Amino acid sequence: MSRLLTQIYLFEEIFAALQEAFPDAEFVVEDKPVDDTFLKLAPEKVRPVAELLIEKFDIYHLSTITGDDAGDGVRLLYHFWSSYGLTLDTLLPYDNLRIPTLTDLIPGAAFYEREIQEMLGVTFEGLATPGPMFLPDDWDGSFPLRRQRLQKSQ
Repeated sequence: MSRLLTQIYLFEEIFAALQEAFPDAEFVVEDKPVDDTFLKLAPEKVRPVAELLIEKFDIYHLSTITGDDAGDGVRLLYHFWSSYGLTLDTLLPYDNLRIPTLTDLIPGAAFYEREIQEMLGVTFEGLATPGPMFLPDDWDGSFPLRRQRLQKSQ
């Protein structure tokens, strides 16, 4: 079977499992031309979907978590990889920048979560080591990658 057909088959199986496990959730699928598929989902579904990917499909390689101040909240992209990319895409509203940690499922997520916490102000609930990593001890407490801060400095 070709790599593309294998990817399509696996994603269809993953998507069917997600729909079965979370019948009330709305998922929006976006195909990307870079061997990656983005799955938009509500913040409260990120952890249960990650658990399902690990337990049912043995997809546990989290390449990175990226964060972006999207203007209407902070967008988090959880980039998983298993012969192709599957990215979980969620938007946290500014008034609730909280999401459960994945570190008990994927210990390596700690580095990415700490970086996003420090740079964008997202709280990863249950993160065991929430301290700063990059900013100096005398930093003013603002989040350097938030739009509000970037606009003030220009």
